[in-house]
Amino acid sequence: MTADRLLFWLLRINAGVLLLAAPCTILPFAWMNAVHRDLFGLGELPNMPVVLYMARSLSLTYALHGTVVLGITLDWPRFRPAVPYLAWLHVVFGCAIVAIDAGAGMPWWWAAGEGGSAGFGVLILVVYRRANRSQ
Repeated sequence: MTADRLLFWLLRINAGVLLLAAPCTILPFAWMNAVHRDLFGLGELPNMPVVLYMARSLSLTYALHGTVVLGITLDWPRFRPAVPYLAWLHVVFGCAIVAIDAGAGMPWWWAAGEGGSAGFGVLILVVYRRANRSQ
């Protein structure tokens, strides 16, 4: 597999993962609470309008980002030059979200999972550079 194809598929997979957030925009509160309490062990999720708004709007934002990443791969020759910009956004987002998670008192594994976006951004930059050298 060429570096350019690897880059393409890394972005396609990233888009797919991000788009998994779309159904979460309509999850019933009881399901969100069960995941928060039982799966993540973070206790009861407060049943308040701002909590529902934040959970659903965050899911929608992730899904929206997934559609942008998918769009880049749907017209690869045209939008490929935007990949470094997208990668740097991942790096900045990953660093910022780790700081936010730490300030909010989230568990280390939560911050590491979200902060992995920075590592993914660096990976994309490395593969992009390698793909450019081989062309």
